[in-house]
Amino acid sequence: MSEDIVIGKKGFIVNYRKSKKIIHPRFTVLQFPGIETRKEAARILLGHTIAWETPTGKLKTAKITRVHGNNGAVCAHFKNGGLPGQAFGTFVKIIR
Repeated sequence: MSEDIVIGKKGFIVNYRKSKKIIHPRFTVLQFPGIETRKEAARILLGHTIAWETPTGKLKTAKITRVHGNNGAVCAHFKNGGLPGQAFGTFVKIIR
């Protein structure tokens, strides 16, 4: 997959990254349509920057840092605080 096709691709927010007792709100799990395996996600998405637009029009950016599970989900790290719960199910866009 070329670089031009990845930029602008839309994915959706699934959940926060969780462990047994702790929720990590700065890490968000994302799923991108068309990416079905762990290998594809690692090859295509890692290292890209995503953006989520708030209802007020501001952009919150994050970097895709790791693969989550075996079905093509990835984790994105928001350095300036996490996303609100209302963001679950909404779309993000790859900007870089």
